[in-house]
Amino acid sequence: MPNDTDPLSQAIHDQLLELLQEGELDEEPTEDEIAEATSEVIEAVGDSMYQQVREDDEGLRRLYETKAEFQRGIEDRWGEPLELLERFIIWSQETGDAINSEYRLQAAQEQDFVFDALTRLHARAVQVAMEIHHLLKGGFADGAFARWRSLHELSITTSFIKQAGSDTAERFLHYRYLWEYYFAQTYQEHADDLDEEQIADETMASLEEGKVELVERFGSDFDDNGYGTGWAADAYEGGGGPSIRGLQEAGDLDHYQPYYRLASESVHGGSKGTLDRLGIIDIPDVEQPDLLLAGPSNAGFARPGQLTAVSLAQITFAFIEWQSSATHVAEMKGMEQLVSDIQDTFAAAAEELEEDERDRLEEWADQDIVDIALNHVGAPVLFTDEFVREQTEFESQLAFENALPVNLDEMTDVDDLPQAVDTTIRTNSDYSSLEELVDAAFEEWVYREVDFSEFDVDS
Repeated sequence: MPNDTDPLSQAIHDQLLELLQEGELDEEPTEDEIAEATSEVIEAVGDSMYQQVREDDEGLRRLYETKAEFQRGIEDRWGEPLELLERFIIWSQETGDAINSEYRLQAAQEQDFVFDALTRLHARAVQVAMEIHHLLKGGFADGAFARWRSLHELSITTSFIKQAGSDTAERFLHYRYLWEYYFAQTYQEHADDLDEEQIADETMASLEEGKVELVERFGSDFDDNGYGTGWAADAYEGGGGPSIRGLQEAGDLDHYQPYYRLASESVHGGSKGTLDRLGIIDIPDVEQPDLLLAGPSNAGFARPGQLTAVSLAQITFAFIEWQSSATHVAEMKGMEQLVSDIQDTFAAAAEELEEDERDRLEEWADQDIVDIALNHVGAPVLFTDEFVREQTEFESQLAFENALPVNLDEMTDVDDLPQAVDTTIRTNSDYSSLEELVDAAFEEWVYREVDFSEFDVDS
């Protein structure tokens, strides 16, 4: 007999039984016949599930309501630092727009490649900062931290180009054409597997010709096989070819390496980034449940929020300093104050959250099995009609609740309930207290809800 909780197994069982009754299957069908019948059922059930998901407006409504409630919690906890960060992003954007409008024509006439590169890097940095802010408002601290990694790389690139000057900036602006050639090569290798069209031969020839011209113009060190940093090779003074780590050190930003390395784990699919999540508060000295984070959380905002403000300030200041005026220098002073406020408010919110979480976890750790059952399962779920009929003299959950001086959903702490609750239970069952009755109900709930066949337990 199939598992009653598995609708697919039940459907396969019913299909085979129907085929047997109609004589389309022998009493002992072959494996191929069973496989064919099973395949038809799986396809039908899959189609049904697909249609159900496409048409499940109620599920979407519940999700939207949950998200709206969650957003209110985010606003209560992190509203001030998130607002300050957004104000700083807007300020940086408006400053960048003003500088670009003021100096764009002059920079074009003077072929100021540094200005062109810094303008584009700053615009991209503002956009990335907006993405980070959006992720934080949605409760995705790990995603925000991963995007900060990109913002930090933009800060590294900005710092290096500003120090190295015009030749390096020009190489940076042209490097994308070299990268496109190597990307096209990789694409060609996998186009068929991706079910995509191959790049035309004449297009590939044109890309290769462009690569040759770039190498002739900028030198052999420009060609790094598309690694990504060949544009910096002319000015890089470290050993070997330039790496992002080397450029970071050259720009005196290597003290951010610990954060960069942590953020990289939020990008990659490794052990650290999978098992340790910013969205889960870790308080080592307090017992806490093992959680799996598969959605938004209100934890872990401080580090990505603070670092976003710092990195965006670094990029904005570099842009301001390249074409500085008294007004823009004054803006930098004001921005420094705002960045400091952002760091302080994120830190304060994080500290308050950790204190609240510590109190919650300590309360959770102090709970006994009865408290856990009442608070995390609930008396209305535990005291089913069947359980009430079997274990008490009442005929239903409703009759049981009507006999009590409290509603079932108010039962969260046995120590706070009227003595009359225990009296009612002693009078109408073989149990001497609510605590004993909850313990029995919770045991039945566990056996009802947990499929122990999934566990390999020695007898």
